[in-house]
Amino acid sequence: MLLAQVKGLVVASRKLESLEGYTLRMIQPVDGTGGLLGGAIVALDLVASRDGDLVMYIDAREAPKALPNGYGPIDACVVGIVDSAS
Repeated sequence: MLLAQVKGLVVASRKLESLEGYTLRMIQPVDGTGGLLGGAIVALDLVASRDGDLVMYIDAREAPKALPNGYGPIDACVVGIVDSAS
């Protein structure tokens, strides 16, 4: 799992039917100390995160497996909110 900070909401006027009802978030990947890692990405949000939250996400082949049916056209998926990091 990877860490990211939620930067905002992504609004899509049209989505594939399989993504209806899910929220898209703009997330900024970070390292364990909060340093930026690359550019921001769009991720499907399964945990109702909010702007500024530190979240865990998965990407690549693992991302669609987090969906209820185990399949979907996504590259990244927010799967947890970090309560504290030490």
